[in-house]
Amino acid sequence: MKNSKWISATLASALLATVGVGSVSAASTGSNVKFVATNQVAAATAVKEGTTTWNVNGTPIVFNTINSSGYKLYSLTQVAGEIGAKVVLGTSGFELNDSKGLHNVQLKTGSKSYQVDGNSESFTVAPVFYNGKTYVELTKLVTALGGELDADVSTILSFARPEGLFDTLHWTAAGNLIANKSDAETTQLIKFSTEPGNYEVFSSNDSAVDFAVSPDQQWGAFNDEKGLLNLINLSSGAVKTLGTDNSVKTDLVWSKDGKSIYFIQGDKQEKIAKISVETGDVKSVLADKVENKSELRISADEKSAVYIVNLTGVAKNDADSTEDSLTVDFSSAGEQLYKLDLATKDAKPAALTTTADNKLYPEILADGNVAYLSADADGNAKNTLKLVKADATSTNIALDIEVNWSTGVSNGLVVAGTTADGSTVIYSIDGSGAKTELFRTAEDVSEVSVSKDGSKLAIVSGDSVWVIQGGKGLQLTK
Repeated sequence: MKNSKWISATLASALLATVGVGSVSAASTGSNVKFVATNQVAAATAVKEGTTTWNVNGTPIVFNTINSSGYKLYSLTQVAGEIGAKVVLGTSGFELNDSKGLHNVQLKTGSKSYQVDGNSESFTVAPVFYNGKTYVELTKLVTALGGELDADVSTILSFARPEGLFDTLHWTAAGNLIANKSDAETTQLIKFSTEPGNYEVFSSNDSAVDFAVSPDQQWGAFNDEKGLLNLINLSSGAVKTLGTDNSVKTDLVWSKDGKSIYFIQGDKQEKIAKISVETGDVKSVLADKVENKSELRISADEKSAVYIVNLTGVAKNDADSTEDSLTVDFSSAGEQLYKLDLATKDAKPAALTTTADNKLYPEILADGNVAYLSADADGNAKNTLKLVKADATSTNIALDIEVNWSTGVSNGLVVAGTTADGSTVIYSIDGSGAKTELFRTAEDVSEVSVSKDGSKLAIVSGDSVWVIQGGKGLQLTK
């Protein structure tokens, strides 16, 4: 879910690494291309053979090169093979296709002109046939085939990373990351693998931009424009409607067993209900008519619910009930946490807090206690992470950061915040309160999503999406 309530942006550095893309066998040139060299004899003094190492999809590769007339050219078939492109030699030259079938390149030795997807382009130096091999400009070949090259760090990716603004990050069971391309003209949900440049458009469904992920991370739940609840398969992107209830539903929360989805119901967010994933039947959980409920959470055992109520001012009138006599009492206004016993029939919600602070990111922990981020309503005090016990007493969770964001995981919490020197730190906090540093950067971070097992983080930093694992960052977008 998008965490727009806190500010943070761009990592200072990252390890650019990925699983290597399997090379596709390129057609051998050898003696079959000797005719290409006809009347193309390179002067011996202008050609010098050599090698250069590049990191291709995370693997160091030594490429064969020549220096021709002051330019370094690379073996055509070797480069194409390493980035997974197919090479075919025809009567009019070479034809290359990337492994996704998105790009077609046509070129021939001795000619600066070449074709990319039907458009004419020009090499700085014409491809050269020398010593049984054809050599070409590296950068123009890689980019023509849809790849990405960074000469400063000698890195090549088979597929260029997408550019733009992204938000609303979600992990899937297969370890993919789904993000919304927020600056696209039409809706684009992009599914990334953790290999830079390896991505696809997952969905263009406007309603599915944000969804609640099931515990097994196989499904996402969202409301469509008609108010109906829908499920999207996070592997295939297929969507199916769940039930016929079209009432307003917010704060969708899956039960741990994946059989039910709880939600806040009604135009004024005055109810709590749940829907059966199997039948689509809706059942009322709480109808106390208290409005402005939000941030619903359900315990793993489904025995309790926690939510926030935004209490408004109370209007008061004297006996004459005139407009001039109307007053509004704001003394009790503000956000308060409530807990509902789901295991007891007709149980009444109990207030967990009475303080005037803003309450963000509530979570029910494994021991039944509730954690939340406390923010001073007037902005005069730093944010604190609080723990509320069953008897409604609260304590601060001591940390060396000012927490800006928090989420629950199976073994506790993952929190992010800033240090005194302005650095951003992300911690994992277990049930005993012990913290483990997951990542630290001098830059800000605007959004965080945690994988199911807690081993990987996805963050939005500046204009880029990164995956953090083992304390190292991998940049998925430019």
